[in-house]
Amino acid sequence: MQPRKLSGQLLHELGSKIVSGVLESGQVLPSVEALSEMNGVSRTVTREALKALSAFGLVESQPKVGTTVCAREEWQWWNRDVLQWSVDAVPNQHFLLQLVEVRRVIEPAAVALAANKGTAEDFALIQDAFCRLSASLDSDENWAKADYEFHDSIIAAAHNELMLSLIRVMRDALLYSRKTTIPILKETREQSQASALAQHKAVMDAVCSRDEERAHEMMLELLDGVTVLIENREHGGKAHGHSSRQIQK
Repeated sequence: MQPRKLSGQLLHELGSKIVSGVLESGQVLPSVEALSEMNGVSRTVTREALKALSAFGLVESQPKVGTTVCAREEWQWWNRDVLQWSVDAVPNQHFLLQLVEVRRVIEPAAVALAANKGTAEDFALIQDAFCRLSASLDSDENWAKADYEFHDSIIAAAHNELMLSLIRVMRDALLYSRKTTIPILKETREQSQASALAQHKAVMDAVCSRDEERAHEMMLELLDGVTVLIENREHGGKAHGHSSRQIQK
């Protein structure tokens, strides 16, 4: 196997263990020689993997100390690999809830900007995305993808490149979040995909009618629903004191 592929495999293995907490912050990793022997790879492969982990902020190397796992606040959380390892970690509810908190900061502001700055072409793209969402009710995979594309079309209409880039970096994590909440959405009596679809339509209508305040309000309501669903995932789909108005993204 090529060294590049081997270093990628070792990177994935070590990165996953760090993000999941198997390797804890402050822990000193085995030496390059020991890691190489443990994983059956060359020292060059091991050094490449450690170099990548260092670039991600997951580890740091110091003379006479060795390679140490960094504190979580030093990690490059927007790195795609770090995001994916966070998604794959079990349990990952804390990460998914933090993801919603980030969305609550970005998306309500984005829909208000979209209502203000969006063009007729932007609104047509949002409406097309909503039609695809409406047609995806019978497929969890298609629903997750269409839901992401609906939100992406609205953020694109805000014409803020930094905002759009940030959301797109999180694409895989956002898709995963949607897939994990769909089963709860179907099982919870107070919530359904039909009512979720109505909430999406309310956001779309507010944006396309250039009602910034209502667009902001409707998006917050959707994201409140995401929080409810992620929390309910840990309790077999049973609601815990949250309003039934709070519907999946």
